[in-house]
Amino acid sequence: MNDIHQFALPIGVIGERIRSKRKESNLTVDEVAEKIGLSQSMVSQMERGKAKPSLDTLWKLSIIFDVSLSYFFEGIKKNSVFFSRREEQEILTMRHPNVKYRVLAPLTGTKLEFFEITVSPDRGEEVPLLPHQGEEGGIVLQGEIEVTIGDEKYVLKQGDSIYFDSTKPHSFRNPGKDPAVAIWTGTPWGPVDES
Repeated sequence: MNDIHQFALPIGVIGERIRSKRKESNLTVDEVAEKIGLSQSMVSQMERGKAKPSLDTLWKLSIIFDVSLSYFFEGIKKNSVFFSRREEQEILTMRHPNVKYRVLAPLTGTKLEFFEITVSPDRGEEVPLLPHQGEEGGIVLQGEIEVTIGDEKYVLKQGDSIYFDSTKPHSFRNPGKDPAVAIWTGTPWGPVDES
Protein backbone atom coordinates (compact mmCIF):
# COMPACT_ATOMS: atom_id res chain seq x y z
CA MET A 1 0.00 0.00 0.00
CA ASN A 2 2.97 2.32 0.50
CA ASP A 3 3.52 2.75 -3.24
CA ILE A 4 0.01 4.03 -3.97
CA HIS A 5 -0.06 7.81 -3.76
CA GLN A 6 -1.74 10.94 -4.89
CA PHE A 7 0.84 12.86 -6.91
CA ALA A 8 2.14 16.01 -5.22
CA LEU A 9 4.21 18.45 -7.27
CA PRO A 10 7.59 19.36 -5.73
CA ILE A 11 6.90 23.05 -6.39
CA GLY A 12 10.26 24.37 -5.15
CA VAL A 13 12.26 22.25 -7.58
CA ILE A 14 9.86 22.95 -10.43
CA GLY A 15 9.95 26.69 -9.70
CA GLU A 16 13.74 26.73 -9.94
CA ARG A 17 13.57 24.93 -13.28
CA ILE A 18 10.99 27.41 -14.62
CA ARG A 19 13.21 30.34 -13.60
CA SER A 20 16.32 28.70 -15.05
CA LYS A 21 14.69 28.01 -18.43
CA ARG A 22 13.10 31.47 -18.54
CA LYS A 23 16.49 33.12 -18.04
CA GLU A 24 18.15 30.77 -20.51
CA SER A 25 15.46 31.79 -23.03
CA ASN A 26 16.12 35.51 -22.33
CA LEU A 27 12.48 36.09 -21.40
CA THR A 28 11.15 38.32 -18.65
CA VAL A 29 8.54 37.17 -16.15
CA ASP A 30 6.07 39.51 -17.90
CA GLU A 31 6.78 37.96 -21.31
CA VAL A 32 6.29 34.42 -20.00
CA ALA A 33 3.10 35.44 -18.19
CA GLU A 34 1.66 36.91 -21.38
CA LYS A 35 2.55 33.82 -23.44
CA ILE A 36 0.85 31.39 -21.02
CA GLY A 37 -2.10 33.60 -20.06
CA LEU A 38 -1.27 34.10 -16.38
CA SER A 39 -0.46 37.17 -14.32
CA GLN A 40 3.12 38.27 -13.77
CA SER A 41 2.53 37.79 -10.06
CA MET A 42 1.49 34.14 -10.53
CA VAL A 43 4.55 33.33 -12.66
CA SER A 44 6.78 34.98 -10.07
CA GLN A 45 5.14 32.95 -7.28
CA MET A 46 5.60 29.71 -9.26
CA GLU A 47 9.29 30.49 -9.78
CA ARG A 48 9.75 31.03 -6.03
CA GLY A 49 7.90 27.83 -5.14
CA LYS A 50 5.02 29.76 -3.57
CA ALA A 51 2.33 28.66 -6.06
CA LYS A 52 1.62 25.26 -7.59
CA PRO A 53 1.66 25.30 -11.40
CA SER A 54 -1.07 23.25 -13.05
CA LEU A 55 -0.03 20.56 -15.51
CA ASP A 56 -1.64 22.69 -18.23
CA THR A 57 0.67 25.58 -17.27
CA LEU A 58 3.72 23.31 -17.25
CA TRP A 59 2.69 22.00 -20.66
CA LYS A 60 2.53 25.55 -22.05
CA LEU A 61 5.91 26.35 -20.48
CA SER A 62 7.45 23.23 -22.04
CA ILE A 63 6.37 24.49 -25.47
CA ILE A 64 7.68 28.02 -24.86
CA PHE A 65 11.03 26.72 -23.55
CA ASP A 66 11.20 23.97 -26.21
CA VAL A 67 11.72 21.18 -23.65
CA SER A 68 9.79 18.03 -22.89
CA LEU A 69 7.26 18.20 -20.08
CA SER A 70 9.35 15.64 -18.21
CA TYR A 71 12.18 18.24 -17.92
CA PHE A 72 10.38 19.74 -14.92
CA PHE A 73 10.35 16.35 -13.15
CA GLU A 74 13.76 14.89 -14.03
CA GLY A 75 15.46 13.26 -11.06
CA ILE A 76 12.40 13.52 -8.83
CA LYS A 77 11.66 10.22 -7.10
CA LYS A 78 8.39 8.68 -8.17
CA ASN A 79 6.45 5.81 -6.69
CA SER A 80 5.77 2.65 -8.67
CA VAL A 81 1.96 2.94 -8.49
CA PHE A 82 -0.16 5.99 -9.21
CA PHE A 83 -3.84 6.10 -8.29
CA SER A 84 -6.23 8.93 -9.14
CA ARG A 85 -9.94 9.49 -8.80
CA ARG A 86 -11.78 10.86 -11.82
CA GLU A 87 -12.79 14.08 -10.05
CA GLU A 88 -9.10 14.77 -9.30
CA GLN A 89 -7.79 14.18 -12.83
CA GLU A 90 -6.56 17.33 -14.49
CA ILE A 91 -7.69 18.31 -17.99
CA LEU A 92 -5.14 19.83 -20.38
CA THR A 93 -5.61 21.66 -23.65
CA MET A 94 -2.28 20.91 -25.21
CA ARG A 95 -1.15 21.71 -28.75
CA HIS A 96 -4.23 20.45 -30.58
CA PRO A 97 -6.83 23.18 -29.81
CA ASN A 98 -9.84 20.94 -30.54
CA VAL A 99 -8.70 18.18 -28.15
CA LYS A 100 -8.97 18.04 -24.35
CA TYR A 101 -6.65 15.63 -22.57
CA ARG A 102 -7.70 14.12 -19.22
CA VAL A 103 -4.50 13.04 -17.43
CA LEU A 104 -4.84 9.40 -16.34
CA ALA A 105 -1.24 8.89 -15.18
CA PRO A 106 1.43 11.31 -13.96
CA LEU A 107 3.37 13.33 -16.52
CA THR A 108 6.47 13.15 -14.36
CA GLY A 109 9.25 11.57 -16.34
CA THR A 110 7.43 8.26 -16.75
CA LYS A 111 8.06 6.16 -19.85
CA LEU A 112 4.43 6.46 -21.01
CA GLU A 113 1.77 9.16 -20.99
CA PHE A 114 -1.83 8.03 -20.56
CA PHE A 115 -4.90 10.15 -21.39
CA GLU A 116 -8.58 10.09 -22.10
CA ILE A 117 -8.99 12.48 -25.02
CA THR A 118 -12.17 14.25 -26.05
CA VAL A 119 -12.24 15.65 -29.58
CA SER A 120 -14.77 18.43 -30.20
CA PRO A 121 -17.04 18.18 -33.26
CA ASP A 122 -15.56 19.84 -36.34
CA ARG A 123 -16.61 23.46 -36.68
CA GLY A 124 -14.58 24.19 -39.81
CA GLU A 125 -11.61 25.57 -37.88
CA GLU A 126 -8.07 25.02 -39.09
CA VAL A 127 -6.60 22.02 -37.27
CA PRO A 128 -2.79 22.19 -37.39
CA LEU A 129 -0.66 19.14 -38.19
CA LEU A 130 1.88 18.96 -35.35
CA PRO A 131 4.88 16.65 -34.94
CA HIS A 132 6.70 15.80 -31.71
CA GLN A 133 9.15 13.18 -30.51
CA GLY A 134 7.90 9.73 -29.63
CA GLU A 135 5.22 7.23 -30.54
CA GLU A 136 1.52 7.18 -29.68
CA GLY A 137 -1.72 5.37 -30.22
CA GLY A 138 -5.21 4.94 -28.97
CA ILE A 139 -8.60 3.32 -29.18
CA VAL A 140 -11.90 5.11 -29.80
CA LEU A 141 -14.52 4.54 -27.10
CA GLN A 142 -17.27 6.80 -28.45
CA GLY A 143 -17.91 8.67 -31.68
CA GLU A 144 -15.60 8.98 -34.64
CA ILE A 145 -12.11 10.47 -34.90
CA GLU A 146 -10.28 11.26 -38.11
CA VAL A 147 -6.53 11.07 -37.53
CA THR A 148 -4.42 12.77 -40.20
CA ILE A 149 -0.78 11.66 -40.33
CA GLY A 150 1.14 13.52 -43.02
CA ASP A 151 -0.96 13.15 -46.19
CA GLU A 152 -2.94 10.11 -44.99
CA LYS A 153 -6.32 10.19 -43.22
CA TYR A 154 -7.61 7.39 -40.99
CA VAL A 155 -11.22 7.36 -39.78
CA LEU A 156 -11.59 5.52 -36.48
CA LYS A 157 -14.97 4.46 -35.15
CA GLN A 158 -15.85 2.88 -31.79
CA GLY A 159 -13.44 0.03 -31.07
CA ASP A 160 -10.95 1.01 -33.81
CA SER A 161 -7.35 1.70 -32.82
CA ILE A 162 -4.23 3.28 -34.31
CA TYR A 163 -0.54 3.48 -33.46
CA PHE A 164 2.03 5.74 -35.16
CA ASP A 165 5.35 7.57 -35.07
CA SER A 166 4.63 10.99 -33.53
CA THR A 167 7.47 12.70 -35.43
CA LYS A 168 5.15 12.66 -38.46
CA PRO A 169 2.93 15.78 -38.42
CA HIS A 170 -0.52 14.73 -37.22
CA SER A 171 -3.89 16.06 -36.11
CA PHE A 172 -7.26 14.89 -34.81
CA ARG A 173 -10.66 15.85 -36.18
CA ASN A 174 -14.16 14.82 -35.22
CA PRO A 175 -16.49 14.65 -38.27
CA GLY A 176 -19.51 13.81 -36.06
CA LYS A 177 -22.01 16.00 -34.20
CA ASP A 178 -21.14 14.86 -30.65
CA PRO A 179 -17.80 14.83 -28.82
CA ALA A 180 -15.66 11.78 -29.58
CA VAL A 181 -13.78 10.04 -26.76
CA ALA A 182 -10.68 7.83 -26.91
CA ILE A 183 -8.06 6.40 -24.61
CA TRP A 184 -4.65 7.56 -25.76
CA THR A 185 -1.13 6.66 -24.72
CA GLY A 186 2.37 7.32 -25.93
CA THR A 187 5.93 8.10 -25.04
CA PRO A 188 6.45 11.52 -23.43
CA TRP A 189 6.09 14.55 -25.65
CA GLY A 190 9.29 16.27 -26.66
CA PRO A 191 10.19 18.83 -29.32
CA VAL A 192 11.28 17.45 -32.70
CA ASP A 193 15.01 17.87 -33.19
CA GLU A 194 15.31 19.98 -36.33
CA SER A 195 19.08 19.45 -36.73
